[in-house]
Amino acid sequence: MEDRKEKLKESILHSVIIVIIALTILSVFILEIKNNLLLIITAIIGMVYVFIYVKKPYNKKYLIINSAIGMIAALLWGVMIGRYIPITSAITIGLCVGIMDVVSFTKKGKNTMNAKVMNNKPLMYKLIVYGISFKDKSPVPTKGLGDFVYYAILLSTLYQYTKDTTILIWGCTTVFLGCVINWIIVCFIYKKSWYKGFPATIIPFLLLIPLYLTCLNN
Repeated sequence: MEDRKEKLKESILHSVIIVIIALTILSVFILEIKNNLLLIITAIIGMVYVFIYVKKPYNKKYLIINSAIGMIAALLWGVMIGRYIPITSAITIGLCVGIMDVVSFTKKGKNTMNAKVMNNKPLMYKLIVYGISFKDKSPVPTKGLGDFVYYAILLSTLYQYTKDTTILIWGCTTVFLGCVINWIIVCFIYKKSWYKGFPATIIPFLLLIPLYLTCLNN
């Protein structure tokens, strides 16, 4: 149990680092990639790379570097989607994906795509972003690629609608706060016999709703 606790602490530490890096990169992409054609091309190239990587045999040696490239691709893909959908669609996506994410962690959601991916270990390992252990340089699991696509869609749409950098910063801060709440909850439930993970999407989305509503009312 002590070993499990140490792994959790290390995973949360690296998750904090990775999320901060991801939100910083995401903000740069949203603000600086103004050419839509460039965005589409790089997003497609990134997704093709991820698809090819997923199809290859599992190799732990390349998890970290491929997960970093995958995270960049996921952020680009999310920014691209967010740039072309209305804010109401982003809210719908946020709600539906968040609910399905929660359901997938329950017995009733065992047949959802997310649950099936989690049960397919070699595939799941490839769809996680990893930090590098400070102890032995081994991969430390943090968040799934899908989580970063989700955050990117919500924040990209928010900025596309408002064109306000301050709103984007508030959005990034809110998403990070939602992640912090997730990590705190995990610290209290990871010892439970039924624990098999915790949905990373719904709480950040719920915290973003007031920001979305404020923008819609202005």
